[in-house]
Amino acid sequence: MDMKTKISVLHFSQVNGGVERYLKLFLKFSDKNKFVNSIISPEIVNYNIYNYLINNSYEVNIKQSFSIIKLFKNVLYIRNIIKQEKPDILYLHSTFAGVIGRLAAIGCGCKVVYNPHGWSFKMNVVDAKKCVYKIIEYILSFLANKIVTISQSEYNAGKQIFINKNKLELIYNGIDTSENNSVESLRLTHITDRYVIGMVGRISEQKNPLFFVEFAKAVHEQYPNSFFIIVGDGELKETVLEKIQEYNLVDNFLITGWVTNPESYIRLFDQAVLFSKWEGFGLAVAEYMLLKKPIIISDIDGMSELITDSVNGIKVELNDISMAVLKSNMLRKNKDFSVYLGENAYSTVKRKFSAENQTRLLEKLFEQLMVEK
Repeated sequence: MDMKTKISVLHFSQVNGGVERYLKLFLKFSDKNKFVNSIISPEIVNYNIYNYLINNSYEVNIKQSFSIIKLFKNVLYIRNIIKQEKPDILYLHSTFAGVIGRLAAIGCGCKVVYNPHGWSFKMNVVDAKKCVYKIIEYILSFLANKIVTISQSEYNAGKQIFINKNKLELIYNGIDTSENNSVESLRLTHITDRYVIGMVGRISEQKNPLFFVEFAKAVHEQYPNSFFIIVGDGELKETVLEKIQEYNLVDNFLITGWVTNPESYIRLFDQAVLFSKWEGFGLAVAEYMLLKKPIIISDIDGMSELITDSVNGIKVELNDISMAVLKSNMLRKNKDFSVYLGENAYSTVKRKFSAENQTRLLEKLFEQLMVEK
C-alpha cells in the first residue's frame, strides 16, 4: 500500500508522562502497511528513537492560558498545521489539546478522534470548576467524530454528562507486554538487603505523593529496614522532600526524577503501590502487573478496574493510612500470597491490556470512520 492509499493520522498532544508513553506504544505497534503517523508534541526530542515511525513532526509547546486572544492564536496555529498535513484522522490527546484541536479542525475535512486520557472534570478541583469542565466537554463533544475512553469508569462518566453514547468508544490503555524479559536490572548498593516499596508517577496532587510519604513513615516505624522509591518528578517534589526530611527518612528514600527506564526501578520493588486521588486508567499499575509485583492501590476510578481485590492485588480506600499499612505489612509477612498476587497480575495484564491489541482496536476504529460519510 503506497502513501496515497494509507490512512494518515496526525496526533496532537501537549503533555508528556503517561500520554507520551501511550503515543510511543501506538507508534510502535501501528500497522505500517495501512497507516502513516505524524505528531505535534511539546518535546519532539522525546520521540527521537521513533523517528523512523513518524512521517512529520512539529514541536509545539503551548502554555495554558484563559486568554481568549491567546486561545484564538493557538487555534489558528494548529489549524495551519492541520491544513498543511491534510490528515485523514486528527487524534487529540488529553483535555488541552482536545479543546484547541477540535476548534482548529472545524471545516478542515478530517475525522476528529479525541482521547481525554482521564476526564478533566474528575480532577480534585472545586465544584464550580468541575461544572465548567463538564459544560466544555459536552459542547465540544459535537466537534468530535469519536471520543475514546480508556476505562469503563471514563466511559460511564462521559454518558453521565450526556455525551452521545454513539460517540463514545471504550478502548482500554495497554502496555508493551513483550518487554518484561528484556528489562535491564539496576544495582543500587544502598538498598541491598532492604525491603523496597515504590511508586511510579508524576509527583503531583493526582498521584498523592504526600500520602505515600505518610505511609512510608508509618511503615518505617514498624520496619526500619524499609526503603522507599518514587520514580518520577513533578511540581510537588520540593514539598515531598521537605516532608521526607521532617520525618528523618532521607536515608530511606530515593526520588529518581524523570527516567526513561521506569521498569528497571520497578524490578527493585518488593511491593508496588499507587495511592492516586483519581486515574483514568493507571498505566503504572499495568507495568507493575507485567513485572509480577504485589500491588496496593487506592480503590478509585479506572485504576480500580485493573485490580480484583485479593486476587491480583490489594485495594484500599482513598487516604486510608491504617489499612494501607496493614495490607503492606500483610504482604511483607506472607511471601506466598505476594507471589500468588503477582502471578495473577501478570496473567491479567497479558490477557487484557496488551498495547498491540489495543492499537489494533484503535486502527479498526479509524478504518470504520474512513468509510463513514
